[in-house]
Amino acid sequence: MEISIEFLRLVTDHLKVGLTILDQDNNIILMNRLAGIMLQENPRERIGSSILRCHPSEKETAVEKLIEDIQTGVKDNQEAFVNYRGRVMYEYITAIRDADGRYVGMIDELHDAADRAELMQRLGEWKELHVSGEGMMAPRTPENTASIASRK
Repeated sequence: MEISIEFLRLVTDHLKVGLTILDQDNNIILMNRLAGIMLQENPRERIGSSILRCHPSEKETAVEKLIEDIQTGVKDNQEAFVNYRGRVMYEYITAIRDADGRYVGMIDELHDAADRAELMQRLGEWKELHVSGEGMMAPRTPENTASIASRK
C-alpha cells in the first residue's frame, strides 16, 4: 500500500507534538498543524522550502553545521530547549536513515517546554536548563533563498 504525503499530513495533524519532516536535501516535505502553531507559521507555505528559511540568516552557519553533523553521522540527534519568539519549547531533531545507514531525511519534534521539563524531572534526567536562541528573531520567508542558492 502506497501512503501519500496528504495522508501523513492528516495523521500528523492529530499528534500532540509539533512535527516537521525534511527530505535528504533538507527541504520541508511535511509540517503538521501544531508545528505551525508553535512556530507561528503557515505549514503549507513552508512545504518545499529549505529548513534554513526557518532560521534567521545570522544562525545559518550553525544550522548548516548541525545538519552536516547529522547527515554524516557525527551526530544522530540533537536536543535542546529553544526560545522562539518568546515561546520556550523542547526540540528533538533526529536523522532518518535507510536500511544501509544512508541519510534520507530528518525529523524535528517540538514539545511544550513545561511538559517536557516535568517528564525529565520524573525520569531523573533533569539538568541545568540551557535555552538556545534569542527568542524574538523572525525566520526568513520561504521565497528568500538567495544565500543558499549562491552556495550551490
